[in-house]
Amino acid sequence: MSVPFQCLCMLGQSSILCAAKGTSIHTFDLGAGLSHVSSWIHPRTKQVGNSDPEATSQDQGLENQESEQPPSKKRRLNSDEKPNDEAKANQEETGAVEATENGDGEKKKKKQKPEYHAPRPELPFVALLTATKDGSHLVAVTGQDKTLWVFEHDGNGVLKELSQRVMPKRPSSVSITPDGESILSADKFGDVYSLPLLPSAPSEAADAPTPASEPASAAAAPSAVKPAASRFTVHSKRNLRALEEQERILAKRKEAPKESPKPEYEPILGHVSMLTALATAASDGKPYIITADRDEHIRVSRGVPQAHVVENYCLGHESFLNALCVPASRPEILVSGGGDDELFLWNWKAGRLIGKADVLGHVRNVVPDASRVAVSQVYSYDTEERCYVVVICELVPALFIFQLQQDTLEHAQMLDLAGNPLDATIIAKAEGPLRLVVAVDPLRSTETETEAQGDAQSLLLFERDEAGNWVRGEDVPDVSSADLGLSREELESILYPVEKLRKTEFEDDAEGGGSAGGSIAP
Repeated sequence: MSVPFQCLCMLGQSSILCAAKGTSIHTFDLGAGLSHVSSWIHPRTKQVGNSDPEATSQDQGLENQESEQPPSKKRRLNSDEKPNDEAKANQEETGAVEATENGDGEKKKKKQKPEYHAPRPELPFVALLTATKDGSHLVAVTGQDKTLWVFEHDGNGVLKELSQRVMPKRPSSVSITPDGESILSADKFGDVYSLPLLPSAPSEAADAPTPASEPASAAAAPSAVKPAASRFTVHSKRNLRALEEQERILAKRKEAPKESPKPEYEPILGHVSMLTALATAASDGKPYIITADRDEHIRVSRGVPQAHVVENYCLGHESFLNALCVPASRPEILVSGGGDDELFLWNWKAGRLIGKADVLGHVRNVVPDASRVAVSQVYSYDTEERCYVVVICELVPALFIFQLQQDTLEHAQMLDLAGNPLDATIIAKAEGPLRLVVAVDPLRSTETETEAQGDAQSLLLFERDEAGNWVRGEDVPDVSSADLGLSREELESILYPVEKLRKTEFEDDAEGGGSAGGSIAP
């Protein structure tokens, strides 16, 4: 089954677009020609593609059956019984189908054990993409292996892999600090880690000689196990070999032990619930970290190195949170969304709720029987001294665009799509018009139609008309990729994880039902 593009990211102010498709990352030049530039494929995907999964599953199944098969019973041989009879009896007992006689003399067959199929390994889909402001580096997260990848961009769309670091838990959101020096990674266990964008060189401290100020006891420790015998006091060959072995072990102990490299990431703050979104902000020249979790909480913390200091909380959501956005032209405003029917507008520095904007009502114009929404992404862009917010709702084939007024969000446009949007990004260049790229999961017209979906367009390009509305433009060319062998159900479980954050009635009852409410400012 064809896999759509699921993550998008622009590399700075250039015309280079990064788009993740399954387990690979592709770059496109959206300047002249909309051409494909380069590709990066996860190494594990190459290994899976070179292996034969059916043969592997059959081999594992045979091994499993052999390990679970009980040993054959030993039979006492009579004097007139031949070994061939014993082999025949054992073959009958250990066969997959065994015939026995019941009380009526009829024969019945034992049921054959079901064939064992090895579970399919989870593929390392690219879950997150973000880049530095100047577009010199790209950060990607693959969810299955919890790996954070850093790539160097040469300025022309070619990516060079610099590092891969396995995080303690699977990251759920990442952001790069405004100075472009550190990466903030939030995981599903409620912790936020800070790690350098570029990993430091291996420490040479282990190879350095022992300083003279080290205690004498530490320096004399290796000599304490020096054998009392020497080559002059040992006369037999056997004892000489034993002495040589002791000297060899002693020489290894004298070598300065190399310390294992310490992990470069350090926890800077934490929630008691699953973290779902992370954003950075600034006020009065001071950096702040804004985090949201599944328990309807938004926390405002100071920036590194004082991230443990909590400035305030933004409380008011009644369902899970999944998206945070601080508009560049309105840095004092925070827009949040998730499982509630509205978008929330905050003065995040004061922890004050300013207003709400209805989303469910607009979703019902596309999906009439919708009873709730799950906001997956919130973005902002500026044009003509106006600020707009783009909202993506899971499994809703449309984009919802709001204009940010002084203290309200006014609905400006609903952009119908030919599929469910998975991600979007704004192309804002100093020269040229504003453009919008949307990654969609193409809709099927029938349940059995698979060929049409493979040919459907996944990257859509929009431009603004004279009235300021988004209209369909020239599409970005698709890139063929290897078949990952996923069923439609497996693909949807990977592409649409947001609604799974919603708590069940049992979880709500166990926690006492709901959270603290916020007040709308006059």
